[in-house]
Amino acid sequence: MLLRHELVRLVSKVAKNLGICWVFVTFFAVGCGDSTNGESEKQAIMLQYSDSLWQEHKLVTSLFRFKLDVIKERKTDMKAALQQLKFVEASSLSEEQESQVVKYEAVYRVYRDIVETYTNTVLRAEELFYAIKGLEKQVKAGNYGTGSDAEQLNQFKKEFQSLKLKLDTLLVDAEFIEHQLSAVEPAYQSAAPKVEALLPKNEL
Repeated sequence: MLLRHELVRLVSKVAKNLGICWVFVTFFAVGCGDSTNGESEKQAIMLQYSDSLWQEHKLVTSLFRFKLDVIKERKTDMKAALQQLKFVEASSLSEEQESQVVKYEAVYRVYRDIVETYTNTVLRAEELFYAIKGLEKQVKAGNYGTGSDAEQLNQFKKEFQSLKLKLDTLLVDAEFIEHQLSAVEPAYQSAAPKVEALLPKNEL
């Protein structure tokens, strides 16, 4: 798993650097271009890079396959179930039932440790949605930044780089969460009904 995350970070870093270089080269070309076409061309370039931010944001949110509310509810229910299991005599459980309880506890630990991270990641994705939307709105209105074309392009480049870096980090986190939840989903589906059947009625 560590190797997978290192590869993701490496790919994100390379993509980021290539994107930044391309923005710089393109902005330089616009700055040297014909002044009559400069405004429309500058705006078109800004919108292209705004669109690339939207594409990465879409990739991030596509990884939120498991609803946060569902994971939170499962965590709460599993915690309650495990507390009730403390009152069940271990000697009354078969080997298969004990195995299911161990599996159930392992899933609970993943949920317990990931809920806060998942919540934070979703909130960051929402914040970036509005940040990209605000950036795009200014560009479309033709009033992004102040000063000369070169100064405005430089301001946009800095904002683009900042948002791209945040998206790259968010993508790594979202992939980690999706991987963790996908890995334990089969265990949850298998163990939950069997473990909950061991509990006294109406205890969950």
